Amino acid sequence: MENTSQLVNVFVEGLARLTSYALTDKEKEAVVHGFHKFHERLERMSSTSSLRQLAIESQNQSGKVPRCQHEGTCMQNAIRGLLRTFLVGFGVKWGLEAVPHLISLRLFTRPSLLLRGFSRDTTSFASFLAVLVSSYKAILCTMRHIRGEKGSDYTNSLVAGMLAGLISAKLDRSTSRRNAISLYLFSRALQYGTVWVFERWASRQQTEDDKLRSRWMKRAHSVDVVSATRRKLEREAVEEAGVEPRVNWDAEWNADTKMDTEPEWNPQTTISWSTTVEPSLETKREARRSHFVRSAIHWARSYAPAALMTFSVTVITYVLVFHVESMPTGYAHLLFKSSGFDALYPGKAALVFKAVAQKMAESTTGKFTIPDGMPTKQFVSQIPFGDTLAKSFDDHIHHNTLTCGLFHPSTTSCALGMANSFSRGFPFAMKMYVPLNIAVQVMFKRGIILKDPMSVLLKIIKSSTRSSAFFALMSMAILQAPCIFRNMLGRDTVFGYIAGGIFGGLAVLTEVRSRHIELGMYCFLRALQMAWNVGIKKGMWSNVRHGEVMMLSASMAVLMSIFQNDPTTFTLTYRSIITRVFGKN
Repeated sequence: MENTSQLVNVFVEGLARLTSYALTDKEKEAVVHGFHKFHERLERMSSTSSLRQLAIESQNQSGKVPRCQHEGTCMQNAIRGLLRTFLVGFGVKWGLEAVPHLISLRLFTRPSLLLRGFSRDTTSFASFLAVLVSSYKAILCTMRHIRGEKGSDYTNSLVAGMLAGLISAKLDRSTSRRNAISLYLFSRALQYGTVWVFERWASRQQTEDDKLRSRWMKRAHSVDVVSATRRKLEREAVEEAGVEPRVNWDAEWNADTKMDTEPEWNPQTTISWSTTVEPSLETKREARRSHFVRSAIHWARSYAPAALMTFSVTVITYVLVFHVESMPTGYAHLLFKSSGFDALYPGKAALVFKAVAQKMAESTTGKFTIPDGMPTKQFVSQIPFGDTLAKSFDDHIHHNTLTCGLFHPSTTSCALGMANSFSRGFPFAMKMYVPLNIAVQVMFKRGIILKDPMSVLLKIIKSSTRSSAFFALMSMAILQAPCIFRNMLGRDTVFGYIAGGIFGGLAVLTEVRSRHIELGMYCFLRALQMAWNVGIKKGMWSNVRHGEVMMLSASMAVLMSIFQNDPTTFTLTYRSIITRVFGKN
């Protein structure tokens, strides 16, 4: 290090000596003065407080009030966002590719696997994220400078988000990843956009309810004052006549005129302190409407996530049974593994649903009764894909119907088939949730683990068991619950499979309520993707060129507008993530 610094000093001194020969004294003074100015400017720009002061000064010179909350000037904020996001995105993508090799221990035998992360795909993903963030920051600041303080920041952030999505979308070379990101952001925009609209509507309804309440309070107060005055006059008249009062006037007077307690608010019946006030017909209608609105708001906040989950799982079930080829391969494989279908029909589970869909389409009655004395294996061999599926059946087992045989081939009892499905799904789910919960505790609650390890262990066991029970119940209901309606109606119907999806969605009620919305949004995203694929298959619509770009742009517009102006609309976790990515602007 010392040798290097000596060489640098010799080089600088030599350069200065050569320059002194080439310049006059006046020119040398100008150069030195310029260096001093540059040094002072660099010191000012290296200070955070000075950066902020420079930004304020530059904006005040243009006659505009600063609205940006970032550090430094707007240009520095955009460039900093570009560089930082690129490095973080590159590191995350590289880490996601390196971690599987590290877990499988292949990294120790082949260290060259680390270099695979430095690929063109990683660079394109990091570039997409970097341009998305930096262009949003730059456009938002530009909109604020152009429109001034009179311009709404809702419009500024909405336009900035939309243009940032358009600019950056095509930088990611992976079409499948681009589609996945667009769908994810679209589902989040739909979720938080709905929440934002609902909360504003609920706030307006609460204001109207408060106005109605205030009118009733004023009326109840005026009626009670009149009643108290009347009773006082009656008491004085009785005392002048010398008659013993039949009531305790002092107690009545105090009860009528006491003003330090809140009147009882019941808009459906009466509103009073001591006197019953009969509301008018119009006011009764307003009160009933107010009560209905408050009940609807309470129901939506409590049960809307479960309803969303139920709807999404119902759509997934319909696609699974009747259009299994439209399901994403990875998600279909997850359902087959969790329900045990992959073990019953190794590598051929999708053929079961293709066979059921084809038989349902060909049949007008929905009855697939197996003749008495005929083994199920023989009957299955006669249906589409039967030669492959029949290998999973015992030679002598006999089911009453074909579909019961296909969904629980190892037993003729539908109840036992449900139990088998749950017993296969629960251990599979535990293998997923236990490592996940351990990772969450280690990452976010390391201090508690050291202080009270037993409580953390019990929490992990409880959370994993509960989540695994939900997952196993959902898988069981989707595939085995149709047996209930098949036995009740004596035939297979589309409604029976839809009901299985409804029961599967309601399994979310076994989970913690705080997780309902996340599970519902995850399944809704999958349901949306599957429904789109089914629509294309049926010719109801076709793929729109650059549709994922438009979806990404619209989603960014909604999310950024809400984030910039009403960030409390987001959940705490999502708000923390999006703040880390986009920062304070």
